[in-house]
Amino acid sequence: MNPLTHRIEPFRALLFDPSVSGGLSRVIAPPYDLIAPALQDELYRRSPYNVVRLELARDSDRYGSAAATLTDWLRRGALKRTSAAAIYLYTQQFTVRSGGSFTRSSLVVRLRLEPFGHGSIMPHERTFPAPKEDRLRLLAATQTNISPVFGLYRGSYPELDALRERLTRQLPIADIVDDLEVRNRLWPVADSRDIGLVQTALAEAPILIADGHHRYETALEYARHRHAQNSGQGELESFDYIMAALVACDDPGLVILPTHRVVTRPFGTEELSAFKRNAEEFFEIEEFAAADKPAFLARLLGLGKGALGVALRGVASRMILRVARPGAAASLLAHIPAAVRALDVSILHGLVFERLLKLPAGEVSAGHAVQYTTDADGALEQVASGEAAGGFLVNPPSIAEVESAAQAGATMPEKSTYFYPKLTTGLVMNPLFE
Repeated sequence: MNPLTHRIEPFRALLFDPSVSGGLSRVIAPPYDLIAPALQDELYRRSPYNVVRLELARDSDRYGSAAATLTDWLRRGALKRTSAAAIYLYTQQFTVRSGGSFTRSSLVVRLRLEPFGHGSIMPHERTFPAPKEDRLRLLAATQTNISPVFGLYRGSYPELDALRERLTRQLPIADIVDDLEVRNRLWPVADSRDIGLVQTALAEAPILIADGHHRYETALEYARHRHAQNSGQGELESFDYIMAALVACDDPGLVILPTHRVVTRPFGTEELSAFKRNAEEFFEIEEFAAADKPAFLARLLGLGKGALGVALRGVASRMILRVARPGAAASLLAHIPAAVRALDVSILHGLVFERLLKLPAGEVSAGHAVQYTTDADGALEQVASGEAAGGFLVNPPSIAEVESAAQAGATMPEKSTYFYPKLTTGLVMNPLFE
């Protein structure tokens, strides 16, 4: 009898065995898309069992190497498959630069895939072909969800709160502090009654993909390929599910950091000097001396939604822009879905980048003209040092804005959200093979 029947299922996970692989702190890694070459080298040096060797192998045949490495680790016992299927409670305790300590809780489950627009699983950001092709090749080679996608569920579930409270009074099976000083803890939920409680509570809850859009769409494509190979048999298979860490929208540890833009494409002196004059057509402008960075950043943060911070190479003052003529701005952005038109990042991309700086939208989307960072000080320093042509600072969107965009079927500009901290890779994996 096929056990895959619910929307949410437990799974027999792959877990590192520290007696073979060494301490967990040596084998975990950040998400693959945050690993620069220098960090990749450091993780390789840290351990022959670091999960980066699966997620981001540096061999010429990356995908074949990842598959061979996974097979070798299973043979050696560095990775072991649990005997019992479980869901996992995963908590992350952390601090942020602006101050304050938080704990975010998620339930790591096997979630049944649904095409976007056909059910209650919704995206909120755009995806691009190259990352999906990369992740599809890795998934096909390893037949394993190496890292979970990050989903948000709406609604209040006192029974889930009680389950979390009960579990966190027990000793976790993993308790490690990562390189960003985030404390990661993991508890298995193996009791059938507790698993049933989670399945029942979240059976119909709308779920928003907060992070991992490329991997989610990749999993859909992989499932289509596998079913085609199986002559279209309708029975649910393990590849019809994806490993997901599900977080409540009202979780007190749900933090979104701002994602600032740094323009690396050079501009002429005349273009930059004319920026303020041209911007006055749409924005109210407040200027700050370059030496008064604390006041500039404090003002931007204090204004919140609707404020954009701008620093340009060769321009003495820094500026905060606020839309002065909402009607005119909206008409110029009429090609953008209404649910995301008023977002700060939409105004930044549509009015500032495309209209004022004449940056082609394709260049921005492809990352050829713009880099992204959560470090406002670093963005300003790149401009001051001449490394970048401009730094554009934003405040983060709210959870309500993200939900509103998803419910309307609209997608936000790339890198609109940065849910902090990222989910650590290597604590738990979901094999799609028997």
